[in-house]
Amino acid sequence: MRFGCRRISRTRLLICLAAAGLAACASRAPIPAGQVPAANYVSAEDEAYGLQVLSALSQRYPVDQNDRNIFRVRDLVGRLANAAGAGASPWNVYVLRGDDVVNAAATRGNFVFVWTGLFRATYSDPELATVLAHEMGHVLANHTQSTPSEEASQIFADISGNIASSIVSTQGPYGAFAQLAGILVSETIKAFAVNPEAQRQEFEADQIGLFLMADAGFDPKEAVDFWVRFGSQYASDASGLNFFSTHPTTEERIQSLQSLLPGAEERYRAAAASKAGTGAGRAAKAEEADTFVVGK
Repeated sequence: MRFGCRRISRTRLLICLAAAGLAACASRAPIPAGQVPAANYVSAEDEAYGLQVLSALSQRYPVDQNDRNIFRVRDLVGRLANAAGAGASPWNVYVLRGDDVVNAAATRGNFVFVWTGLFRATYSDPELATVLAHEMGHVLANHTQSTPSEEASQIFADISGNIASSIVSTQGPYGAFAQLAGILVSETIKAFAVNPEAQRQEFEADQIGLFLMADAGFDPKEAVDFWVRFGSQYASDASGLNFFSTHPTTEERIQSLQSLLPGAEERYRAAAASKAGTGAGRAAKAEEADTFVVGK
């Protein structure tokens, strides 16, 4: 028992040193609620970065060739990209085989990755758009790692965190200790030191994604409804669990989204009115053109 206490103390020392180093690196100012960041120009370097991440991910999860899944994701990504004014540069969509992986990711170079497990977890296009808008929010906010290998490692760590969440939710935090140790031992220090910033980025991507959904014509209330259902079905809020994950607990995520919902709903109604006005304008112009031809 004393030996265990000494190990914990040493770990805490390492954690404090790592956290101090992280705090020394000032992060940029938060993105205001309602703002969808302007898309960056995708350079050849960005493209190469995304391809290297794809190469690393596809070694463990092969690229899926199901056209129906690919086209569905491409259509939704295209709709969201156009709403963000980010349709000038192509978005590279890849579906990866992993029926047990309920996950998606996006990175520099406008690369979007969706695992096949996400299709069974999302029941409609708005639900899938909720996840895609969140991931695209990461790209628009420049939430990327320094190197492609670090990016791929972070994605793999997120997947491991999801697996750990599943273990805790089914076996409880004590009964699952041995299995959690096998999954998380290499990530423990990172969880203590890095996760506060990583979780801040998750909340920011949620915020961007919610308004991006609204601008694209998806009711943002469906995002809140999705996380409520998803949380009860897949996630766990066991004590301390979010400490080992870069993602916030479902309860925290829902509370944050609900606080943003009134503004996002207003944007959604404005987008719907604008679309209706554009459609009416086109119909009027077509009728005017027909009248002109007949009169001539």
